Amino acid sequence: MARRLGSAYLWVALFPAIPVGRLRGLIGVEALICGYAVFVALTAAAVWKIGVSKTNAGRVRQHPSFLPGVLLIAGPLTLLLGASVTGEPTAARPGDYLLNTTAIFLGSLLLVGGFVVLSVRLWDTRQGLLTELGLAGLLVGAAVWLANLVFRYAAVAPGAASFQARVEDRAWVANEYLRGLGGEPSWMRFLLVWTDMLQLAFVLLAYLATAAFGVSLMRIGWLGKSGGSVFIALNFVLALVVTTGIILAGVSSVVAAWTAYILTAPFMVFILPYFVDTALLKGGGGKSTGHKDGVATASPIAYTVRGV
Repeated sequence: MARRLGSAYLWVALFPAIPVGRLRGLIGVEALICGYAVFVALTAAAVWKIGVSKTNAGRVRQHPSFLPGVLLIAGPLTLLLGASVTGEPTAARPGDYLLNTTAIFLGSLLLVGGFVVLSVRLWDTRQGLLTELGLAGLLVGAAVWLANLVFRYAAVAPGAASFQARVEDRAWVANEYLRGLGGEPSWMRFLLVWTDMLQLAFVLLAYLATAAFGVSLMRIGWLGKSGGSVFIALNFVLALVVTTGIILAGVSSVVAAWTAYILTAPFMVFILPYFVDTALLKGGGGKSTGHKDGVATASPIAYTVRGV
């Protein structure tokens, strides 16, 4: 019963993470700290309970999907808990702006780390080609994403935050600049557009990389066919829609520009992996089977990922 409750909690943990982060504005810092403590304790207890559960193949935490599952769950939760405190980031509030940036950085670090560990696990099952292609795409995207985040710190450090605040309402939002801003750009407006386009590149590459990982996970049975197919298709569709939106926004399509803006928000690349990796976290429940592709592996997960 405790394991089932823990699993159910992890499936919905993303949703209470946002109101927990908003406690500072509603009640105060003390309430925020208490909310953090309760949320982290509940999440840690749920993960621990799932990890120590026994299956026919041993404890769940011994399954090769458990550790990457933990990291890939921690990434989105870290991002939400930290970024939801600040609300919409703006250089007009430098302290909150840097806090938001740090939360995104830590969450992204956990996400990429989880995929790196997952690639090692998948390599052992002879799913190397797609796995390495996916990891390569993710690391390239993460590199340009790091440049975006470093720029945010650099804008505050020399006292340029006020300059950014004056132009970020247009130059920092894709639904505006993708259609063309016109006029002679200031140095700050140019840098804001440039660094935000790095974010678009990261999100697009992340969609494609995640789809590649999904194919490998489905091949070895760590994702069920129906849920895995939906997961892969959604990532490909999102990548296609983003690409189409960016192109059509260039010919002044408002709908396309807004679509690209929404689908390239940093958190978008965390949502689908979170729910799939919640399933991977419980993947140790699979019974031991023989071999797959000539390699001894854990069996397919005993259930199909639903609702992904």
